[in-house]
Amino acid sequence: MSNTSDISSPSGKYLIFSLQGSDYALDLAQVAEVEDPSLMWPIPLAPDCYCGALNFHGDIVAVMDLPFFLGLDKCSKPGKIVVLHHEVASLAFLVDAVIRIVTGGELSICPAPDNAFAAATLHYSGGEAIQLDLESLVLSAEIGMQRNQQVL
Repeated sequence: MSNTSDISSPSGKYLIFSLQGSDYALDLAQVAEVEDPSLMWPIPLAPDCYCGALNFHGDIVAVMDLPFFLGLDKCSKPGKIVVLHHEVASLAFLVDAVIRIVTGGELSICPAPDNAFAAATLHYSGGEAIQLDLESLVLSAEIGMQRNQQVL
C-alpha cells in the first residue's frame, strides 16, 4: 500500500484512467493488469459495491463498483477492468477507459480533494487526476462485506 510519505515525493508511475468524465490514478505498482471486460459471475449475498467476480489467471477476483465509493452513478458499460496485484487485494475495478501511464517526474502532486478515497491530486501534462487511496477503498469494501454477513 502507498502511504502519505509516498505522496510528497513523486517518483513512481501512475495509471491514469477515466470514470464518468473525471480522471483518476492508481499507483502502477499496485496494478497487476488492465483487461477488456470479461465474463463475471454474481457474488451471492454481496453488498452493492460488488459487481461480480472474474477468473484472473486461475484466481477468483472480486470486481468492485468504483463509482459506488466515489458518489457516482453505477458503471453501465465499462471499457476496461483494472486488476490489482494480489498483494494489495483480490480486487478489480470497472473503469471507462485507460488514458496513460505517467511517471513521477512528469507530474506535480497536490493535496487531495475532500473525499475519503482520495490520496492526492496529480497534475500532469494534459490534465489532472485524483489519486485513489486504495487502503481506504479496500478497508471500506471489507467492512461492507462484514456488515452484510452479520445481517444474515
